[in-house]
Formats: sequence, C-alpha cells, structure tokens
Amino acid sequence: MSKFIVFISLLFLIVISIPSNLAVTLNNNDYQCLDSIVYLYKINTFSTNSTGQYIFCNGIPLIDCDGNGNLNGTVTLISSSQTSIDLDPSYFTCLGNFITLDLTGFNVPTNFFQQKLSCSSIIYRESIFVDKLILLLTMPKYQSIEINSESFGGSTLKLSSLIGLGSFKLSGSTINLQNDLVVDLNSLTILELEICNFVNFSFFKALQKVNLTITPCFTDQFSLLPTISSKQIIITAYKVVLPISVVNFTTLNCTYMTIDGQVEQPTSMINLLPITKEYTLTVIGAPLLNFNGLYPFIVGPSVEVKLYNCSIASVQPFSQFGSQNLYIYNSIGSSQLGEFSGSIKYIDFSNNSITSTIDSSWCGTQISIANNFMNGIIPSCFSCYLNSPKSPINPIFPTMYDRFIGNNFKNFDKNLECTTFAPRVDALSDTRGIIVYGTDIGYEPSFWDIGANVVGYTVLVVGKKYLVHTATPLANKDRIVIHFSQPTDQILTFPTRDNYTSPITSAAQFLNLTILSITGEFFSSYRGYSFQTFKVNGIQCEISSTNFTNVLCSFPNTNGFAIDLNVLETTVGNLTTKYIIKTQPSFDNNKQCPNNCNDTIGICNLSIGICEVPHFVCLNNCTNINQGTCSGDNGICSCVVGKWFGDDCSLPYHYISSADSTTINGGETSLYGFFGTTHTNLSVKIGDQQCSPITFNSSSSIKCIAPKGSGIKNIEVAQNGYSYVGVNIYKYINPIIECPNKCSNNGICNSTTGICKCNIGYGLYDCSAVINTNGVGIGNNNNNINNNAGINTTIDTGSSSTNIIDNQTKFQIYFKSLKEIDYNNKVVNEYPLLKNWSFNNTNTKESNLYEFKQLINGTNGCIVKSVIEEIKNENGKQFTFAGTTFNVDAGSIKFTISISNYTYQSTLNSLQLDLISAVDQINENEDCNTKDTEIDTTDIDNQSTFSYIKISKNNKILAGRFINKVVSDSRPTFFSTTFKTVSNSVILTLNLPHCINECIIDPDFSILVDSDFKTKCGDSSSKKWLLPVVIVVPVVFVSMVIVVLAVLYKKSTSIKVILHISKLKRFSKK
Repeated sequence: MSKFIVFISLLFLIVISIPSNLAVTLNNNDYQCLDSIVYLYKINTFSTNSTGQYIFCNGIPLIDCDGNGNLNGTVTLISSSQTSIDLDPSYFTCLGNFITLDLTGFNVPTNFFQQKLSCSSIIYRESIFVDKLILLLTMPKYQSIEINSESFGGSTLKLSSLIGLGSFKLSGSTINLQNDLVVDLNSLTILELEICNFVNFSFFKALQKVNLTITPCFTDQFSLLPTISSKQIIITAYKVVLPISVVNFTTLNCTYMTIDGQVEQPTSMINLLPITKEYTLTVIGAPLLNFNGLYPFIVGPSVEVKLYNCSIASVQPFSQFGSQNLYIYNSIGSSQLGEFSGSIKYIDFSNNSITSTIDSSWCGTQISIANNFMNGIIPSCFSCYLNSPKSPINPIFPTMYDRFIGNNFKNFDKNLECTTFAPRVDALSDTRGIIVYGTDIGYEPSFWDIGANVVGYTVLVVGKKYLVHTATPLANKDRIVIHFSQPTDQILTFPTRDNYTSPITSAAQFLNLTILSITGEFFSSYRGYSFQTFKVNGIQCEISSTNFTNVLCSFPNTNGFAIDLNVLETTVGNLTTKYIIKTQPSFDNNKQCPNNCNDTIGICNLSIGICEVPHFVCLNNCTNINQGTCSGDNGICSCVVGKWFGDDCSLPYHYISSADSTTINGGETSLYGFFGTTHTNLSVKIGDQQCSPITFNSSSSIKCIAPKGSGIKNIEVAQNGYSYVGVNIYKYINPIIECPNKCSNNGICNSTTGICKCNIGYGLYDCSAVINTNGVGIGNNNNNINNNAGINTTIDTGSSSTNIIDNQTKFQIYFKSLKEIDYNNKVVNEYPLLKNWSFNNTNTKESNLYEFKQLINGTNGCIVKSVIEEIKNENGKQFTFAGTTFNVDAGSIKFTISISNYTYQSTLNSLQLDLISAVDQINENEDCNTKDTEIDTTDIDNQSTFSYIKISKNNKILAGRFINKVVSDSRPTFFSTTFKTVSNSVILTLNLPHCINECIIDPDFSILVDSDFKTKCGDSSSKKWLLPVVIVVPVVFVSMVIVVLAVLYKKSTSIKVILHISKLKRFSKK
C-alpha cells in the first residue's frame, strides 16, 4: 500500500474524529519538540497559520490537545518521501505524556523500537524495520504495540518477548511462533498475528481476543487450537482451506468464534449441542460449508449462528437451530421462505435470494428480510410497526421498515393505518407486574408507559405476550392505564383481572335523533376488547367508538322511543346494568342516584336522579300475539321458539318444504316453504353456487335462476342474518335417464322416465324375470296353478304389518319408525310404528280398502293414517303420483299413508322414515326349492326416477320400487334414499324434506315365484312358470310411518285379514 493511500485513509479517520476546539495552541515545550521532529524528517502534512507557525492541535493529521494546549490523546506523524532517515528516540523524549504515538512510513531501527517513550501505546504503519530479529527481543512495556509491516516475513516471534504487554498486533508479515514461556503470561489480553504454525497457548491466561490468520505457509496441525483460552477467537483463512475441526471445537472461555475463509465441506451434520453456554459462531465466505446444500449445524438453545457469503440452497429446514438469534446474509439461493416454527427470537435473512410471501406464522419471531425477492402482503404484526423507531433495548436490530426494504411488498408503507392492534392486560396478584398480551402488540415493551416504575421485561411469547416487572404491585387497583406510543400514540385503560366491575353509566345524551353519547366507567377498553351492547327499549345501538369511559353509538331510527321512560341497557361481558333516560336530543341525563340504586329494587332514572320501577312496552308489541309475548319488566319480547326471532319477533326462522328441479343446464327454479315478509340480504345457494338473480320472492315462494350443475345438492337460503340449509333436497335432472340394468336386453328403455317396457315373456323392473304365459300370468285365475306352495297373506291389525307365508318362507314389509333429525343428521326424536293401530275395512266392487290410524304419542296431536287398497279390476288401474303416471296391475295392493300435524323442534330439522323389508326361514326342512337369502341394492339410484331393491329366498323374489319424489305440502319435490343391510333384511331410510301439512311417498312392491320353482320335487317335467303379484304402496305423510303390505297373488286374489294375530317377532324389539 502506498503512503499516499495510507495518508488519505488516515485523513478520513482523523476528520470524522476532530473535536470542536480547533483554536487551541500547543504548549511551547511540546511545540518546539514537534517542530524539531517535523524539520528533521521533512514532514509536510501539517498546515501553518498566518504567522508561519504549524497548526498542530486538533488539525490534520490528528494531534489531540486538551483545552490548555497539552497533549492528551494521539500524536499522528506521517513520513514524507523526502527523507529516509531512521527514527531517533532522542527527538521524541521531549514530548509530554500522551496516549498513542501513530507513525506511518518511517524507518524503524532497533534502538527506537526498544525505547519506551512517554506514550502508553505505539502504532507502526507501513514502516520499515531495519532488524528482523527484534521479534526475538524483549519488547518495551507499552500497553499496546501494533505493527503493520512487510519487514518480518518468515521471522520468528518468541512469545516471551510479549511479557508485560497488554496488546500485540502484527500484520503484513507471516511469522513463525516460538513458545519459550516458562511462566504464565498474565498481562496480554489481545493477540493478532499472521502465522505459519500453532503453539501451546495454555500459558496465556488473560486473553480476551485472539485473531489468527492462517496463511499458505501453514503446515502445522490444528490440534493445539483448543489450547487457546479467550473470550473471542477469530480464525482467518488466507488462500487455504480450514478443516471442519475449526468449526466445531470449543474452549472453556470462548463465547465468540469467527471463521473468515473457506472451510472444507462436512460429510455429516456438525453437532454443537454440547455447547450449553451462550456462544456466537460466525462464518464468513465459506461456500463449501453446507450439508447436502442445507444448513450443516445442529445447535442448542444457547448458540447464536451468523453466516455471511456462504452457500445454502434453501431457507428450510432450520428447526435444528435453538432460540438464539440467527443471521444468514448473502448466502441463501432462490428459495421460498415457508412457515416459521421454533423459538428463535430474531432471524435476519437480509441480502439473499428468497422468494414468495411471508406467512403469518413468522409473527412468532422478529424477522429481517431486507433485499430479497419477496412479494405479497407483510403480516400486520410487522406492518403495523413500519413507522417505529429503533429499539432502545436492542439497538443493533434495524428498524422495522429497514427489515423489509428492498422487496416488492404491496403494503410496504409507513403511513398505513393499523387496525389489528388489540392488547389485553392481566395484573398479577402473586407478583409485582402485569402481563400484556394480545394481537399485533409488537416486539418492544419499552414503547409502553404503564405509569409505574418498570424494572424489566420477560418475553413469554415473542410478539404476543410479555411480562412487565414493576417495583410495586398493581393488582390492588381496579384499572391500569397504559400509554402506547406504537403503532399509534394512544392511552388505553384496562380493568384489572381480579376487579371486573359492572359497567357504570354516569351520563347519557342523544346528540341528535339517532346518535347517543354515553359516559361512565368499565366499558370496553376499545372495540373488540370486551363483548358489549347498548340497547334502548331493546333496540341495539350500533357502536362507532368506545373506550373505558366513553361510548358513541347510533340507532337506525328512534320511532319507537318514548320521551321520558326509556330503558338504557348496558352489557359488558356477562354484566348488565340498566338506567332510565330521556331521548330528547341534547338533554343531558346525568343526575346520579343514591348508591346507583344498588340497595333498592328500582333502577336509576338519570334524568331526575331517582330510583324507579318502570313498566315497559315492547318494540312493536312483539309484532303479533302468535309471534311473541312482551315482558313488562324489561320491555323485551319472548319470541315463539323455533319460529320467530328479532327484537320485535318480526323475523321468521324460514324453511324450505319443496323445490322444483331443473335440468343439468340450470334455469329458473322455485322454492316453496315459509320465508316471512322481511327479506334483508336475501341470497340462495345451490351447492356452492349462487342461484341468481332472484326473480321473485314472497312469504311462501322464491324463484331464482339455478346455475348449471349435476347431481344432488343442498339448498341454502339466507336472509335477516339467519341461514337455512335443506340437505340434499335439490336434484339436477339429466334429460337422458338410464334404465336399471339396461332392461337386461329384454325390453325397451324409456330414457325420459328411466322405466323399462319389457318384451313379452319378461317381467320385473329390469326385465330380468322370465314369465311363462302358457296359461299362467298376471291376473289369471286358471285352475292349473298348483297350490302346493301353500302361500297365505295376513294383515296384523295391531301392527299394520303384512306377512306373506308359505311352508318355508315369510316375507315382511313394514315401517319401523319415524325420526326427526337435525342438520347434523342426529336423531332428535324417534317414534316406533309397530303397534297401537286402529282398523277399519271397506269393500267395494272394484277394490278392498283397509284403513289404519293411530295418534303418535308425544307429538302434540300427530295422526298417522294408512290405507291399503287391493286392485280387483282385471285391467288394473292407472295412478299419477308427483307428476309421474304409472299402472298398477290387477291383484296388486296400493298403500296410502299420511302423517299430519307434526311439530318440529326446529325449522332446521327434517324427517326420516325407516322402511324394513325382511325374509325369514320358518321351516328348517330343506327341499328342492331351498336357497340362501340374496339382497340386491345395486339399483338404489337417487339420480334416476326410481330406485329398486330385490330380496330373493327359496326361489321367491320380493321386489320394491320407489319413486324418488315426495309430495310435500301438496307440492312434488325430490328426496333421497339410503340403505343398510342387516342379516336377511334391508333397512331403507327415506330422507324427507321439512313437511308441515303433509308428505306423500310412493313405493311399490311385488312378490314373484322364480322360474326355477318346483311345485313337486323330483318332477323334471313340471312346467317352468313365474307367478307375479304386485303390491303398490304410495305412502302419504308429513310426519308419518309407512307400513307396506306384500301380497302373493294366488289362484284367488282374496286377502285374509286376521285381527290381532301374533306380533312380529323380527325387528319389533329394535
């Protein structure tokens, strides 16, 4: 380095440290001494005044003088190129006492070097030493010697020469160390060298800082490195690669370890867990120091890590770091930040290539991510404090603004309003202090003034919870006042944890017709701190601002208020107080009552200061007597539970009883039910899509344009702050409906209805059954039908169930129970339907009618009615149900079951009907027709027009068909079916809508004898035939039970009704 460059550098350092007393003149003795030195060595760096005298004091180069003109700091002398004279110590002995002699560019002979001058420290910069052997000699007893010179390259430094020194620094020359110490070196605290070898440093007992530069001449091992006992150790690699052992070694006293230079790449993770004391590891410029591209360290909770100019591929994972600070500068490649987990207090990821956004999980630490490639939104826990100053507790941390600078954040703005600041306070009764916690409360408790003698802070949860230690306890106070200077300057008052008090109103005034101002105590400290409401005559006042002592709120209107007698009800948390006020604008209700009426049965009339017991009139008299009743004690309406709500019971708990379907292309649909006359913020959703626009709405129907869709969906109707969801009540209709089993290739499919039209000789809903029409068929009474099957059909008038029995098999079809279920499909009420029926029989020319009826206990008058109709007309009979037309053949039986006057516990509830189809083996003697039970539910398809089931046993088939519609309150609508098989039965659950007046469903059943049925075992010549009997069961109910009758059509179509026969054995106990 040239003397010119050194000179310029020194000038810069001197200029920034020049004191203000430039006019001081150096005392005569020191002036004469310096003048002779300047003259002898031709020093030309000092300026002169108007009289030609040198300006030494506090000029350039720096010579420190006190106010009396005496030397008291540094004397800086810079050689010129005009002389090469060696320094002579005799010219310097005349100088008075000062601290540091700073020499640059001189020739230094041995006698000068060994001469102890009047200063305590000496610095040689860019100096030429005549004798390299001076490092072997005992050095003068300066407090500090600092040498920057290339004169000692390859020389040897005897450690004994350092005896008596406090600090020794040698740079510019690489030296060899010779340990010739025989006693401990107790004075040296700082040692900085460029070395070729290590020695045993255990003789150095007082070291505080060791800075060793390892150069290419170094051929030694690092095994002696642990002998260094120093608080701070710096190892610098100059054109060499350091071994991993340099990174993970520890010594007893070292708390700061810095490695500057390349380190070999580790083959495994570097375990620093044994370090349990506070320890800082700094690594600079070591791109190989990573493990598979990731952080190579495992550290304990007390170790702080700093990486500069290294090479790490990814931010994550960093869970191996402890709770101390983590600094990673200019080291991480293109990588997403990810989420924060762990307990690190401060993380600095500045000057890297990190991308993505900042997840809110990073609020759990303090992060600096300046100069990266981040974008998106800065979480409010940080953005609220972008305008904050530096931390007085941690001044080394940059300001919050500087932590996020150099990225592309959308909300990087100091002037953004913070709306999420929400502190809370607990006063500790068992210690001196308070806990401050909450949302976005910041990271600097020093920004809080709690009006008490604060003696310290403890971080409980970073950024979320702090313990503030005070000299005196605060729990005995009923409130705590805190001045928050950040994120906005404000003073908040909080009630103490153990002294929550009912809100007290001392004054109330209507500022105009709708705006009310309330003054008192123990209101919510800010909006959201406590749940609080303010009502006048039951009408809620919308709060616009609040603090501990003042509230401002407004009413939509005050038309229902009286002039004198109005009740102001104040609720904070679960505590409520009431006052009587006048609502006349500008009237100040501020007359206090004795003891706030706490010792009387009345409440305080703030307009006159007297305790009164008022009689109150409810808002709009609760609208209608059928909607709610008024309490004169408080003026509050009690609405009919489950039907009405609101301050005046004017808002309905609306519901849907039926809905028109659309095709998969959407279109206008109609919803029917009860929706009231008030439709504030009305919206309809089908599935997760809006049904809009809404083209019509009334108290009983809503029309809207359904979006395109498919399948079965929920319908949600929201209005007046209440939302009703009809579960699986909307069905998108596919214009093309597949028939079951594609009609088994034995019939033609009607793709509009999904119904098979079987070819001649085939039957059943999927045309899979072969019908022998040779003299035998539906409705045929030919005498060639063999009666050996011995089939009997009976109706139990006590249970309304039907049994079809032969010598081997008994089929049963009945409804087990009716259930009311809530929105979560949980059973609210369940009513069994196996007994307590009354019976009536009516016969006509065309049919036989069997009528059953019962009153369901516990349902407030719900009546279940079941009518069974036997079709006698040989041509059958046509029926239309829910818009679907179908034929019922002769010999069939049709059921109509209704349930009326059912009362729901909630409008959100609906009904489920459990239908059971079962078969039993009643004769264990096997014959050629004996077969196991088979249950087929593959054709239960809610997407089709019909669902089907089939139960087979002993060459007989029970088939059931269900139209996937229900007539709900006289309107057809969709309903779904679910099932569960249990042993030899299937339980079908019909999911019905919220019917109020009546629901009707329409299943039908048939029993068939399989074509493999043998009338006589062993008779191979017996005819193959199939004898079908159809039982059609349209079921009518709003809150009802369905009992299905199955009848085997025999030679005679008569039905034997046996009154009060033995009860059902199967399922009646369930």
